[in-house]
Amino acid sequence: MKCPFCSHPDTRVADSRLMEERNTVRRRRHCPGCGKRFGTLETVEFKMPSITGHDKKRRPFDRRKLHADLTAAVRKCTGQEQIDEIVRLTEYRLYNSGLRDISSTELADMVLKELLEHNTEAAVRFAALHKRFDSTEHFASWLAQAVKTGSKA
Repeated sequence: MKCPFCSHPDTRVADSRLMEERNTVRRRRHCPGCGKRFGTLETVEFKMPSITGHDKKRRPFDRRKLHADLTAAVRKCTGQEQIDEIVRLTEYRLYNSGLRDISSTELADMVLKELLEHNTEAAVRFAALHKRFDSTEHFASWLAQAVKTGSKA
């Protein structure tokens, strides 16, 4: 790493500490050129798949948008901890999928699958906002399947 004070091309790591709550590593560095010390924070950068919407535009995955969508959809029928857990699980599954792109429909299905295991009412609210149902019959058949699946959990 280049020194921020004298631009020496190589600095030494004097100390490293893992900060688990933020998933980062704090490093104390020493510059052999000017003798000054400085700190760096190292974080993991995940390469998430892009989300392809119905308009065929690719957008980066936005954790905050998913969290806001879940919060709006599920309102009082699901606790905040459950929403946070669903967002974390979805993010984990997206990262581990190895996919470069995923459609917004597939993403909604992934979230719905998790919601159905926890709260059928929340899943129905989310589906009403994020799935494109052709007709009321299509929605009714999805709902019947969701209730059947939700009652197993």
